[in-house]
Amino acid sequence: MARSGGRERGAYHHGDLAAALVRATLEIVDEVGVRGFSVAEAARRTRVSPGAPYRHFADRDALLAAAALEVSRRLRAIHLEAMATASSPHERLAAVAGSYVRAAAVHRGGFDLLFAPGLRAHHLELRDSTREFIDLLLPSAFEVVPSEQGAKAAVGLLEALSAVARGYVALLLDGVFGEPGAVAAEVAARATRAARALVDGYGLPDTAAS
Repeated sequence: MARSGGRERGAYHHGDLAAALVRATLEIVDEVGVRGFSVAEAARRTRVSPGAPYRHFADRDALLAAAALEVSRRLRAIHLEAMATASSPHERLAAVAGSYVRAAAVHRGGFDLLFAPGLRAHHLELRDSTREFIDLLLPSAFEVVPSEQGAKAAVGLLEALSAVARGYVALLLDGVFGEPGAVAAEVAARATRAARALVDGYGLPDTAAS
């Protein structure tokens, strides 16, 4: 007897099974974390057989990497939107810290994916996404850092800025300030202020050392 319509439990209903599996992966990671994720559960949620995902992804890590790359794309779009409304390079860099926190409140599990051990080591596209993010911010960093300090100082500024933003994200997701969704705007404002102070003071002479 032929299966209903010749279809594999709705595999073609989505139109793009790979994209549907990525969406399911992000949902699952939000709920149970990276360690609790299974390809079988992603298949169940997309209503396909347990083996169907392997037609698109070589293994579990390949699906997780694809989901991480999707988070990276979303994060880049959020940063671009925040930077577009800033009036100066200082404000563009500070705005990214705030947008990072707001994004973390929405894509909580996605941030675990972005920094999951091993994924970046084996999936070059994730490392490429990091370089694209740096390329996005470097022009503003070069405008902020005194020209005589050069590229090393500009990259150092971005490293410091990342530390501030990721620190606030960690505090947010750990519930230090309260329920992440409820306090995201407030914490984003704090992160923006801290980043602004960092950027404004970066490259100035160290008066304590003189």
